[in-house]
Amino acid sequence: MEEKKENRMIKFTTDDGNEIDLYAIADTKLNGRNYILVTDNESGMEANAYILKELASDSKEVAYAIVDDKTELDAIGEIFNELLDDVDIVEDVD
Repeated sequence: MEEKKENRMIKFTTDDGNEIDLYAIADTKLNGRNYILVTDNESGMEANAYILKELASDSKEVAYAIVDDKTELDAIGEIFNELLDDVDIVEDVD
């Protein structure tokens, strides 16, 4: 994986139609599917992070969904932990 110097901003539309800005900090591929680690804070400091998986893409837009399956989240989270030395991914427990 190639590290990016700047985070890429992604406009993400939630299930309820709200548009939020997320910042991609890393990406990877597992079993032929693309995944992106994003944060809701451009600096990444004390931010909420989400793992998105690519569902579909065409030449102009890509559809992503937040990974919520625990097994899939654990597997992808491990990959991102290995790729990013200075990032600690922890599961949010309510």
